Amino acid sequence: MVEVVVRPAIIADAKPIMTLVNELALQQVMLPRSPASVIENIRDFQIATVDGALVGVGALAVIWSDIAEIRSLAVHPSQQKSGVGRALVDALIVDAQRLGIPRLFAFTYVPGFFQKVGFDVCQHEDLPHKVFNDCMHCPKFMACDEIAMTRVLDPKASSVKVFGKPQRAIPLPQRTPTFAGPVPTPKPSKRGKS
Repeated sequence: MVEVVVRPAIIADAKPIMTLVNELALQQVMLPRSPASVIENIRDFQIATVDGALVGVGALAVIWSDIAEIRSLAVHPSQQKSGVGRALVDALIVDAQRLGIPRLFAFTYVPGFFQKVGFDVCQHEDLPHKVFNDCMHCPKFMACDEIAMTRVLDPKASSVKVFGKPQRAIPLPQRTPTFAGPVPTPKPSKRGKS
């Protein structure tokens, strides 16, 4: 069995990440990533190496206070079924637990792999934060062929649908002020006159 080393990505990994992900996207086993989407989110990625060579990637994207997505999980074809994917998922789970995220999800074309690492199939509608944040901008939105899957990491903190109530960035005032008539005009200042 090969020794897989998993580590956080650095900026120099952006091009190899895109190469691996987009080569697999051409085979229609995952969605492509743009250079900007990889570089801007480089902190989300974990890298798997064997003998120093990049053989797999995966990202953990925090979607809401209680849920995160495993994205762009890709393993080089020469290393599939050798434990690389499982090592990446394990590292992403550790990161989610460190952040206090009780539930994960993934959209995938390979549900069998995710079932082996503890995920269950769910409906896209069970993941409204994903649908409204990302899916609406996807060219496949009206005909999505990916399978939605979830895994509960902390059953005490997560029920079937725990999303938290969205909150405004700037709270509304408790009561709306009413108009009480014309606004008085300030009197000119006597200062500054010589």
